[in-house]
Amino acid sequence: MQVRLIKVSDTIDPDLALRVELAGDKVGLHRAMGLGVVSLAKRAFLQPALRPTAWPAKKDGSPATLRKSGTLAKSVRMVSATAGEALVGSDRHYAAIHQLGGETAPHVIKPKRKKALAWPGMKGGPFASVKHPGSKIPARPYLPFFRDGRPTQRAITNMESILRAKLDKK
Repeated sequence: MQVRLIKVSDTIDPDLALRVELAGDKVGLHRAMGLGVVSLAKRAFLQPALRPTAWPAKKDGSPATLRKSGTLAKSVRMVSATAGEALVGSDRHYAAIHQLGGETAPHVIKPKRKKALAWPGMKGGPFASVKHPGSKIPARPYLPFFRDGRPTQRAITNMESILRAKLDKK
């Protein structure tokens, strides 16, 4: 999953957008904004106020964390920056379904290391394979963007602060 930061001038303060247009090092500005988005996304796993929308609870009613191993949170990174955009994303194959929600297709689960599937508390097994009906996974967005691609107000404020700091240094 990747998110492109382009047309930032449409969402930030017009005076600041003009300063960005006149700036020499747009690659550096985009890189700084992209790293700011990465920081917000990583912190959103632990700080619910940074998420675009509240995460639905798990089926058992407990709060959703998306932190079984922490791999998804660690995988959010700056992919590239050019004079026209910053690209932020994750290389995890399940990143998009957690950000946007969706359904997985029905599939057959087969054992990887043994001849049969078995688990604690199972009834009627072991099994050579199991038909999984698929899953409905609710959106639990961690990147600071709404489903339609708009950045959150927090992301806009963060990007404006980063831009001002970078431009004022020059």
